Amino acid sequence: MGRTIWKQSRGYDIGRFYVDLCTRMQFSSVRIRGRENLPSSGAVILAPNHVATLMDPLVMLLTCGHVPVGFGARSDIFGNPRIARILNWLRILPLARERNGLQEVAKNYETFDEIVDCLAHGVPFCMYSEGRHRAERGLLPVKKGIFRIARKALDEIGGPVYVVPVGVDYEYFFNEMGRLSVQVGEPIEVGAYIRSHEGVNDAEIYRGLCETLRERILDLLDHIPERRHDMLLPRALILLPALPLWLVLAVLSLPVWLPARLILLRCKDKAWTHTIYFAVRFFLPVFWPFFSGFALIGNHYLNFIKDCR
Repeated sequence: MGRTIWKQSRGYDIGRFYVDLCTRMQFSSVRIRGRENLPSSGAVILAPNHVATLMDPLVMLLTCGHVPVGFGARSDIFGNPRIARILNWLRILPLARERNGLQEVAKNYETFDEIVDCLAHGVPFCMYSEGRHRAERGLLPVKKGIFRIARKALDEIGGPVYVVPVGVDYEYFFNEMGRLSVQVGEPIEVGAYIRSHEGVNDAEIYRGLCETLRERILDLLDHIPERRHDMLLPRALILLPALPLWLVLAVLSLPVWLPARLILLRCKDKAWTHTIYFAVRFFLPVFWPFFSGFALIGNHYLNFIKDCR
């Protein structure tokens, strides 16, 4: 693959509007705070938590507005040359993990060059510092790979290199809709951190950077307000008359939720829930209003049943 993910593409830009719209429609509400913390110059590496497979990158695109963003993905999905070209057009680069073997991991150095090239052309790159997703609250240990790339960019590009912590909260991991909260935190200027630790060995510097990033991401999580668990009688008086509407919406949105549910029955990793619903809705926009109402009312019923217990 050529080092071209930073290049502008009109087709990509047009498609981006539709993708962002689909992402917004995936949730009952979207709240994004701290966009002013995104640096307007220098090399920018975005470092969000990772909980919802491919939904997380889509949320990051929405967070960054119309700014193009590069991403890394597991290298094994790049085996087919046609798929690899599509992923490259989507500004996605292959990153091998230790489980892929030393030969594949060695190819990461080529990808690191492409990431630095992307950063040098002013395109932010998003990396998930935990190394894998986990549909749970909290954060896995931060790996140092993100800072090794940041240091490589610092050495080759010069100028400031920022790692920006981002906290992504989903109200529901395994249900559609729900609220989405994104908090962009204060960036870490890697060069300034290294200069302030002059005389400290590299291992300690990377350890300190990882701890700093982890603390900042954790501070950005759990910002969805707790929903109310009381007022059962008033809620019942509202939800009972809504039942016929919910049943009608269930029938009208059948082409969306039925295929998604069937796919999820065969899917071992339920962290794909949001991604699968997004994919089905992406290709069936005509059913959006029906499915949104069906899922929203349905979640109210589920919450009511839980609270009654």
